[in-house]
Amino acid sequence: MTVPAVLIILVGSVLWLLRYRFRDRFLRAYGLFFLVLLVYASNKEYYGLPSGMYESAVSPLSLIRWGLLILLVWMALRMKRPAGFRADILLGALVVSLLSYILISSVYADDFGYSFMRGLSLTLLTVALMKGLSSHLFSSVNCLNFFRLKYYVIWITIPLLFVMLISGVYYGVTLIGGQYAGLFGNQNTFGAFSALVMPYALFHWRAVARKKWEKAADLFLIATIFSGLWFSRSRNGLASCVAAIAVYFFVLNARSRIKSVIAAVCVVLAFVILPTLKTDLTRFLRKGIEVSNISSQIIEEKRFEMWRGVWPLFWKEKLTGYGFASSHQLVFPFTQDAVAGRSVHNSYLEIFGDLGLPGLILLLLIFYRLTRMAVTLTLQRGEYLERNINATFISVFIAGSANAFLESWMFSVGNLISLMYWVCVTGLVARWAWRPAEAPEIAPVQSLKTKYSYTGASSAQEPGFGAAGKGI
Repeated sequence: MTVPAVLIILVGSVLWLLRYRFRDRFLRAYGLFFLVLLVYASNKEYYGLPSGMYESAVSPLSLIRWGLLILLVWMALRMKRPAGFRADILLGALVVSLLSYILISSVYADDFGYSFMRGLSLTLLTVALMKGLSSHLFSSVNCLNFFRLKYYVIWITIPLLFVMLISGVYYGVTLIGGQYAGLFGNQNTFGAFSALVMPYALFHWRAVARKKWEKAADLFLIATIFSGLWFSRSRNGLASCVAAIAVYFFVLNARSRIKSVIAAVCVVLAFVILPTLKTDLTRFLRKGIEVSNISSQIIEEKRFEMWRGVWPLFWKEKLTGYGFASSHQLVFPFTQDAVAGRSVHNSYLEIFGDLGLPGLILLLLIFYRLTRMAVTLTLQRGEYLERNINATFISVFIAGSANAFLESWMFSVGNLISLMYWVCVTGLVARWAWRPAEAPEIAPVQSLKTKYSYTGASSAQEPGFGAAGKGI
């Protein structure tokens, strides 16, 4: 078996799941779009894909990506808002304003065609999420099936390659400068991916697994994700993953919040007090660079070097920016790394460079509304499984927002991490829109945990369960 077989098995496994384990058409369309982005994020050249398959705008993979995005939008436009769905008018107005500004900014961008097409793809994805996915995830059953798809994807993409790594076989494993990247083309993508899938593993462990072997398997999966992050030496990915876990348990209940704080304090004290752990942590943070202290490592970090260089240029055009998807081109003079110099490595700084202060302010206002929704759901009491659903969406939102401070994926529709982040933001909005206290006619099902099995939903139509969940 040759290395390209790894990618073939990945694609075949996901297609099999979509064909035989998921019957909902919208979820299938989303799964196909997710799959093509997963292929894009993989180490394509290593797995035997020639550059002509994916590099140009009219390459086969690019055309497939556009076609699946349009399919997702078309299916979203056909969906009807479920009864009881409460829209946030202000949030919708802010999103429309930001998207309009993005499209307008392409007029004065250096490359109008590139900027406009990037803005158009983001607009199409937003329509698919706001119109389709928010309605889809309004149903508790649909949320659980969405989580089930992501849970299967974790098993397909992470454990086997990690076993290959620790066994010394290295078959199909990506290693970049001694850093483990698993299936992906770089360790930063692997780190962000691992952080954003961790909540799904936690959800299955806490809310779904019944038997001892199932719980043991979930603990093995969680340990594999953590271990892979350590071998990847992805500092941002590991920090985001820890944030996701802390937020997940913080959201569940007051007792978990206290435990989360105590656990965090114990971990910090362990690294401070124990010499061995302290040495390992310092070595991890320094990434092999010989410096006198960690603060020196921060000063020498390439990202900060780029930020210091482009900041005066971004501030010069603070009222308009350089046009959507254009500001990253100013990074090249401040780095000798042709790969790292393709982006600013900070989504918030990038949107400031693209759109100026108006665009950044609109984005921060959107995040303010989303944060208020997250706080509302955190304080909201409800059935245990519903709280776990909320915790999953909120933890991905927080972890992804933190990860975006050091990576520039947030507004790239062709980026797998961007899709994973925004779908959970949409899930957060959908769960906020379903407010049991204010919508008693769709109150949550009592003892939902015992009424639902991951092998299929109850055939009976239950309050709070959309018709789309039947027969899954």
